[in-house]
Amino acid sequence: MPKVIGITGTIGSGKSTVGGILAALAVPVIDTDHIVHDLLTHPGPVREAVAERFGDEVVAHDRGGAINRGRLGSIVFFDAAARRDLERIVHPAVLAEYRRRITELGSSPVVAVLVPLLFEAGLQAEFDEVWTVVADEHVIRRRLCERDRLSEEEIQRRLSAQLPQERKAGLSDRVIDNSGTIEQTRDKVAAYLGALIS
Repeated sequence: MPKVIGITGTIGSGKSTVGGILAALAVPVIDTDHIVHDLLTHPGPVREAVAERFGDEVVAHDRGGAINRGRLGSIVFFDAAARRDLERIVHPAVLAEYRRRITELGSSPVVAVLVPLLFEAGLQAEFDEVWTVVADEHVIRRRLCERDRLSEEEIQRRLSAQLPQERKAGLSDRVIDNSGTIEQTRDKVAAYLGALIS
C-alpha cells in the first residue's frame, strides 16, 4: 500500500493549490470535494437521502435531480443540526470511496487525499501523515470573497463551522503556509514530500 498523506486546511487556505503541486510531482491526488460532488450529482442512496432530509428546495430538477450544492450550503452553514445530519449521510460514503481509490493506486509510493474536514471528522488515523495548509486570515477572506463571491457573513459562518487554523496546525505532522508565492508553497511541498519518501 502507498503512504497516504491527508491534506487539510480551512476553506480558502489553498488545499487545491497544494494538491495541484503534488499532482505535478507525479503524486496521485484524490479530492474528496469531487467525490461529494459526484455523490450529490448522480443517482444513488446518498443523493436520495439528502433529498429526503432537506426537501425539494435543494433538488435541481432542471439537472436531472442533482442536489444544488449552493442551496444546500445556505442551509447547513446556518444550522448546526442540519450540518451534522448532512455529514452523517455523506461522510461514510466518501470514506468508502477514497479507501477504494487508494487500494486501486496500490502501486504508487505516495497518494494524497484532500479532506477539508479531516480533523472535524476524526480521520487522522486514516493517514500516514497529515499536512495542514494555512494562510493569513486576510488572504483567506479575500479569496473567499473574490473566488466564491461570499458575503462577509457567509465567510464568517463557513470559517466558524471548522476548527481554527491554529488548532488544525497543532494536530498536524506538517504545516504549509500558503500566504506567500506559489514558488514558496511549491518548495515547501517538495521538501515535505522528499522527507516522506526518503
